[in-house]
Amino acid sequence: MHWFLILAVGLLLVAMVLGFWRLARGPTVVDRILAFDAVVLCAVGLTVVLSRVWHTDFYLELILIISSLGFFGTVAFVLFLQRALPYGGENDHPAGKEGADE
Repeated sequence: MHWFLILAVGLLLVAMVLGFWRLARGPTVVDRILAFDAVVLCAVGLTVVLSRVWHTDFYLELILIISSLGFFGTVAFVLFLQRALPYGGENDHPAGKEGADE
């Protein structure tokens, strides 16, 4: 069981590093948002595994806080992009107007 926890921590750290790499490289804003969400998910998983290794329930509140902050951060990014992008994610997208010209 101990080797499984070490393997889980290692894989989560590798996934977190890859998420940070994608967060820095981009190429689009949507990629960065998804990378941020993946990093938060890895942080939650790492906290769960470390809580299990240290045999404590103290970190359950921390898990809830980290996951809530990640969720609200992702929602805030999406709402910001919806207002900042030219089409805003509504029906006035240029691809949706193809049938209107005919």
